[in-house]
Amino acid sequence: MNFNKEPKKILVSAAVVLVLLFSFSLALKLRATPALIDPPWLPQFDSYWFYRYAKMTVENNMQIPGWDPLSYFPPGRPTDKSTQFYTYMLAYSFALGKSLIKDLTLVQSVKWAAAILASLSVFPAYFIGKYMGGRIAGLISSILIAVSPSILVRTGADPDNDGAVVFLTMFSFFAFARLIKEPNWKNTVLTVFALSMFALSWYPFWYVVMISVGGIVLNIALSFLQSAITKNGALLKKTVEESRPRLKYSAVAVLGIIIVPMLFGVNTLNYLGGFVLFGTNPQGSSIVNISVAELQRLNIFSLSGWEQVIGRTAGLEFLGYIIPGMPQALVYLIEFIAGSQLLYASWKFYSRKSVAESAVLGVTGVTAFYLLLLNASMVSFLQILLFVSLVQYAILATFRRNRFMGAILLVWVAFTFYAISSGVRFTLLFAPAAAIAFSVGLGELWLWASKKETGILESIENRVHGGKDE
Repeated sequence: MNFNKEPKKILVSAAVVLVLLFSFSLALKLRATPALIDPPWLPQFDSYWFYRYAKMTVENNMQIPGWDPLSYFPPGRPTDKSTQFYTYMLAYSFALGKSLIKDLTLVQSVKWAAAILASLSVFPAYFIGKYMGGRIAGLISSILIAVSPSILVRTGADPDNDGAVVFLTMFSFFAFARLIKEPNWKNTVLTVFALSMFALSWYPFWYVVMISVGGIVLNIALSFLQSAITKNGALLKKTVEESRPRLKYSAVAVLGIIIVPMLFGVNTLNYLGGFVLFGTNPQGSSIVNISVAELQRLNIFSLSGWEQVIGRTAGLEFLGYIIPGMPQALVYLIEFIAGSQLLYASWKFYSRKSVAESAVLGVTGVTAFYLLLLNASMVSFLQILLFVSLVQYAILATFRRNRFMGAILLVWVAFTFYAISSGVRFTLLFAPAAAIAFSVGLGELWLWASKKETGILESIENRVHGGKDE
């Protein structure tokens, strides 16, 4: 045993824990503000709906009653069991809080519970980023999830279930990513547990399953195409062999998330068709509590569309949330440095005939030219260019490292990006994918810059000390 490495491991682990605790405290501070917590009222209809169900549960000996007297009054209707996990979470968190704080009201409790649950998203975000891009990517992911504008505006101290959606999205992707990374029964049970909670909180939970299983299928399809082009049958054979246990345990997990919610009176198969119809044509949906404004389409081929995408997903603007008062010029400088390093990396890849990696430069160049034609400002130009480049770089680098993780990240980004073109509402789904991809891209950029044989950090060090740079 090398005892010299133990102190370093301990310090690294301690640093990771401190960053995660910082991310959680920052996320909670931004959500549980006095302006949101203190008022004795709730901000919207959905908030009151979840509050009312929590209240009925508390008053019925911690059991959801069988009849809802106010919906469709008179005479009411049977209570809706489709969000019972979230309802019970609000009710039991109030019971716990009441045992500690005697004058705690239910209104205050549901606000705190929603804010805390949303803030807990930073922990699964770290592991997802770590699985896909390493420890640095995981830490950046936890911070971006904490401060993403799209997530913040929908997950404050508000008992609407948007906070649960974000947390359970991250928790479910963490569980499924772990299952695909290490297919075994323990991870299968974890996946069924995570997705069952999601299924009992928000009916479109199926999109996590579609993306995760779709990543496995996409990997097989890409391997088939690559083996056909290169005439390398061994690659396809290896991919199929590696995919078998993943498909096996994923199938068991899907069966589990159908059976477990049924035990609680919820048929998740009924949700699947409605989710597909809503996702493909949200404007034609019969869901009446979705506002027209939320279903406005984003034109991703326009400058304003891209500016909305960047503005909603934060990008490097998250520095302004972490360090209030940071000069905007410094943020732009960091963006410029990161963008320049990315271009430098692409040029190095191109000079070594790394075709796939150098494609990042090509797509970035096309995007840059398009933005110039649209008369983008320098701020928009830098932010959009950096966002497009880093997301590409993240998907490519993740695919190079682990084909399964790379395929999942590609499907996740593509699926949710398509969703926001159908309605602004879906930015709540795209924001986590964008945060993870952006973080993995930054992490990869840092790892590349740190490499002694190719990195820009080494080049700077050589010049400072008079060494020869290649």
